[in-house]
Amino acid sequence: MLHARGWSTREEARAGLATQMTWLMNTGRYPMYARYIHDADRKDDVQWQFEIGLDSVLDGIAARFGI
Repeated sequence: MLHARGWSTREEARAGLATQMTWLMNTGRYPMYARYIHDADRKDDVQWQFEIGLDSVLDGIAARFGI
């Protein structure tokens, strides 16, 4: 889909689909999907990647020392 529409990044895809997704969510026909979109973590977010990585390391250390 990215190539067919001339997009090269996820950000370009998000921007290109934003109007359609906004309309779709505003119809009210997909409340579970709207909630998922609103509450979901963006796995390509650098801050999220850092936080999940740090949490994983700290959890491992805590498990190792029985904390």
